[in-house]
Amino acid sequence: MERQRSYNGRRNIGERPKNLSQCRLQRSSSLPPVARAPPPPPPPNQLKLAAMAIDLNVRLRSADMPLAMQERAIRRARALVDANNPGITKPTQVAMCLKKEFDALYGPAWHCIVGKSFGSFVTHAGGGFLYFSVDKLCFLLFKTEVRPLVKPPSLHRLKINNA
Repeated sequence: MERQRSYNGRRNIGERPKNLSQCRLQRSSSLPPVARAPPPPPPPNQLKLAAMAIDLNVRLRSADMPLAMQERAIRRARALVDANNPGITKPTQVAMCLKKEFDALYGPAWHCIVGKSFGSFVTHAGGGFLYFSVDKLCFLLFKTEVRPLVKPPSLHRLKINNA
């Protein structure tokens, strides 16, 4: 038996489906919902760092750095932003101060970018990356791997045969 169709191919309004089981929703699984355990609490050092960041009005965006180094960077950045030192007024000067401090304390090859709007894609050494913001300034602090340069052989030592 054919269904009655309207002019646009749909069923007529008054028509009911013959098999009511087609209208019922079917469960895809009869398993009960899984109860999830709450996540474990963060370690006390992370809570201390989070409380300090809230207190200093700092927003931590991304980090791959030991907590003590993160704390030093955040405290120093906050101090540099708050300082009324006439020699440190521009973001580039703030970045240079933070970079020099980390070079002196944790070895060479630290880089620091400070600004209100910038993009980045950097490769960093393990345990040497921090991205945070203080007020409206964003700070990107990262360390690269230092490899010793190998001197190329001197041209005077090479004997070239002229044909």
